[in-house]
Amino acid sequence: MLMTQQLRLFLTKSILALFLLPAFLSVPLAMADSTNQPKITAFEAINYFKARHIRSYSVAVIGFLNPEVELPATVELAVPAGSEITWFSEISGGPIADDPEFTEPFNMRTESGFDIYTVTLEHYHSVQIEYELGYNPVTQLSDGVYSIQMQYTPIADLPILRLMTNLPTETTIQDPSVEFMGEDEAGNLIFFRFYTDISAFQTVQDEITYLPPEGLGMIVQNDNLLSGIIVAIAVVLTVLAVGIGYIFFTKKRKK
Repeated sequence: MLMTQQLRLFLTKSILALFLLPAFLSVPLAMADSTNQPKITAFEAINYFKARHIRSYSVAVIGFLNPEVELPATVELAVPAGSEITWFSEISGGPIADDPEFTEPFNMRTESGFDIYTVTLEHYHSVQIEYELGYNPVTQLSDGVYSIQMQYTPIADLPILRLMTNLPTETTIQDPSVEFMGEDEAGNLIFFRFYTDISAFQTVQDEITYLPPEGLGMIVQNDNLLSGIIVAIAVVLTVLAVGIGYIFFTKKRKK
């Protein structure tokens, strides 16, 4: 299931906050390859967003370059080997029609359990790849509490990583290390965990534990469950990037 245009806008607008962070978090703008292959430009940040739909989950991996990087720039994004890609494009921050989409056949190789996609960004400094998750990442704990598992492995050193998801309105999060990003137009909530200085091929694995409204802990997995959750992932455009930037800047924390 594809994410909406408004969700893509919301997730990519957070890039405006990245460069309020100290310069020591920056990575080299490009890595030379002695085999005469194109230089691969390192991402400044990646958002890993696990999106909840009515009957399934999908994942968006969104890579952000430092805006000082000169385009065109060649980058690499990795997803689990065998993932079904549903969307792959540069991200303009505007209408989806302005997002230059990459089309098959993709430049992809499989290494160490990952499908690694190589593309050249010619217009914008962010790129997004989406794929179907294929399983339910949520576990029911006790007393109405649920946990969604989050995991990401960068293939290059990464200064900033956010593990993100969307949850039903009125969901309660008691862990102070889980941060609130904003609401979509249906009132569903977006939360994230924040990490810095992740090494190449270091797996960051965590969870977000939450107390949802009764009956909304799990996605619908049976067509006969008429009372199942309806989760909209169109994110309201009135969430100010400056406000998001303040959250990221004041609440950043080391893994």
